[in-house]
Amino acid sequence: MIYLQFCCFCVDLRIGSIIIGVLDFILDIIATIFIAIFGESGIPDLCHKLFLVFMIIHMISIIFLIIGAIKLRPKYMLCYVLVSLIKLPLMIILLIADIILRIWYPVLLFYIIMFVVGLYFWLVVYSFYAAVGGQIFM
Repeated sequence: MIYLQFCCFCVDLRIGSIIIGVLDFILDIIATIFIAIFGESGIPDLCHKLFLVFMIIHMISIIFLIIGAIKLRPKYMLCYVLVSLIKLPLMIILLIADIILRIWYPVLLFYIIMFVVGLYFWLVVYSFYAAVGGQIFM
């Protein structure tokens, strides 16, 4: 497993996890609005509705991440690590569904960017979670 020592090559993992929590929360709000407006041409289908519900769950886990990073509690951060680990494969399923439905291509590009950024965010937070003493499961 790859473990990072710094976030963005120069920021401490704790500060990076807090910044990632804030940025991820903002990105989730933007993504939720973006999916609600453009997903299935403004009328979200079941796949998009389920993903919107999952995004709300992910935002709650982000709040736990920020609290856990501030108080150095790995149990709080575990919620974010697990929910984000579930979110990434769901994004791939959503991307495949939108390719099949021939959704607007900038939306597909947005999903790909969300996936790559989400993967990096998860890796940074998991590295901090492991450094704080959380149980390593990978």
